[in-house]
Amino acid sequence: MFNLRKTLIAVALCSMLTAPAFAQPAALPASFFTETADSVLTINYDDLDAVLQTSVLSAGLPSRKKAAITNASIGTLLKNNHNPLTAMAGNRFSFEEYKNNAQMRQIVSNIRNSLQKLPSEAQLSDFSNKEQLAYWLNLYNITVIDEIIQVYPLKNLQDFVVGEGGLLQRKLLKVAGVELSLNDIQFEILQKKFPDQPQIIYGLYQGYIGSPSIRARAYSAANVSRMLNMNAHEFINSNRGTYPVGKDGFRVAGFYQRSASYFPDFQQDLKEHLLKYLNAEDKAALERNSELIASIEDWSVTDIFGTTRRFGGGAATNTAALLDAFTSAGGGEVANVGMLAESVMDKSADYGRFAPDQVLKIKELQLRRANQAGAVTVTDLGSEEQKKDENKE
Repeated sequence: MFNLRKTLIAVALCSMLTAPAFAQPAALPASFFTETADSVLTINYDDLDAVLQTSVLSAGLPSRKKAAITNASIGTLLKNNHNPLTAMAGNRFSFEEYKNNAQMRQIVSNIRNSLQKLPSEAQLSDFSNKEQLAYWLNLYNITVIDEIIQVYPLKNLQDFVVGEGGLLQRKLLKVAGVELSLNDIQFEILQKKFPDQPQIIYGLYQGYIGSPSIRARAYSAANVSRMLNMNAHEFINSNRGTYPVGKDGFRVAGFYQRSASYFPDFQQDLKEHLLKYLNAEDKAALERNSELIASIEDWSVTDIFGTTRRFGGGAATNTAALLDAFTSAGGGEVANVGMLAESVMDKSADYGRFAPDQVLKIKELQLRRANQAGAVTVTDLGSEEQKKDENKE
């Protein structure tokens, strides 16, 4: 007799033994892995904050509630398909609003380009570890958003994200002269720089419901620890992260299977990790189960409206119900995304990632390194006025 539970376990264990398939990056700069612990340098993310605060709909506190099963509308036998277990979990992004607005799409691309160029302007090792962590998470997430905008309204992201040559594997970025994929950021940089911090995986938004949530604000050195723990708690205590009931045992997200390198002894290490965040009523269920089954998947894009197709005439769809569910859960209302362009333009006029006093500090550090290397071009670091004065002397 076919045993579904044993089959799922076998598939999960087989996948766990397979390392993520992606090309190795070129030699990474040492500056990616060192820090200045007492650094006062901070990166400004006002433009990214404007995008996220305007475009992200927060789901509120995690819930085990299932979505209603959809019925066919009047006049058609067709209906929308979704996973009732996970359809209402996780934050949403207003991809629909970017679909026909070239200016808004350009804003997102500009932020992405600005962030990937930053380490060529200010060496990452001049920042604290938390500042660097926030930088990599923000760069990762804005890249995912930018790439999904380009293929939207694609509904199922499985092939797009993890298929051969998918989003996570492609060399989409060039940082400090090195071509990087999103997998490189996760496994070659973040995991090696922060080997004992599995909570970092919850800052890696991948665009589908079964991945961690996108936050409504950018990460920063000041908030990154708190926000990662909030994301971990939300993900683990929602149905898309864990499901403690049912005949198949204690189910967990396939996302953990794809991040298995963070949990060397997958069953034991992941169980200990989950116990740190699970609500009390679900801890007992986890402790009773001898096996974690990595079988929860939802590859639906985390948009608000656009992927709910309308079948038939004059019949309501369930997008309003989804929005109502989110606002009633405490997530608030969707901001007027039409105001985004003006908001970001205000923040990005003569925009710089660093305050004027920090620009001077960065130039001082660059000058010191140049002196140590025995090759200094002082005029490259000064203002035009300083250059003129030096020429006169």
